[in-house]
Amino acid sequence: MDGKGWTQHIEPVRAAGAAEAIARRLGELIGARILVGGDRLPPEKTLAELFGVAVMTVRHSMAVLREDGLIETRRGRGAGTFVVPDILTRIGELTALHPYTRADIEELTAWRIAVSGEASARAALRASEAGLARMRELEDAADAVVADAEAYRTADAGLHLYIAELSGSRRLLEAEQGIQHELTRLLAGHPGGTESRSTPSQRHRALAGAIEARDPARARKQFAVHAAATADLCLPFVQEPTES
Repeated sequence: MDGKGWTQHIEPVRAAGAAEAIARRLGELIGARILVGGDRLPPEKTLAELFGVAVMTVRHSMAVLREDGLIETRRGRGAGTFVVPDILTRIGELTALHPYTRADIEELTAWRIAVSGEASARAALRASEAGLARMRELEDAADAVVADAEAYRTADAGLHLYIAELSGSRRLLEAEQGIQHELTRLLAGHPGGTESRSTPSQRHRALAGAIEARDPARARKQFAVHAAATADLCLPFVQEPTES
């Protein structure tokens, strides 16, 4: 994704803890699939201007992301800083260090229903005809790549982010980015194959149909069903910590 696409999601950060906040925000954009493997980050000076901080602060943030294995800096021809190509594998490795528990998944599901359910309901009321057409295009795009785990995660996140955008609420869109980041972490290590991605894809059609019907209550309900189905796919693979 080029700089003009994703830098719209960057806002200045507060001075206190700025380096950590920048690393967290860029990590969130990577997790939300707004930045994907191979994407090139702007120069440190440009990032510093976007975040409203000193270049040295951005440099510290880049060091954190580099240490986590999320980005890499290349020298020579084609030099620059890039999201690592195998980013989902790396996110899965990081998640394995702190696996999700049943309580984590239940909490994430409740968060999704509250935020994404509201975004879906608002989208049903506010989306333009052009917006609805674009939503259907994104739904079809997700269906087309259901056999490819990485491509599907990107398409799935893109669809839900767009529905949040259709809600007309900046806060809901920002919250959805955080949710998609969490979902990428959760799903990166999921062992399910194409069949496990077909179920959410079917739920997408029901959700999109409710939004197209301009029925906010139905859209909210369909999203709750969708979120619960995702949780049901993941819960069997949870490894609860054992008591010592």
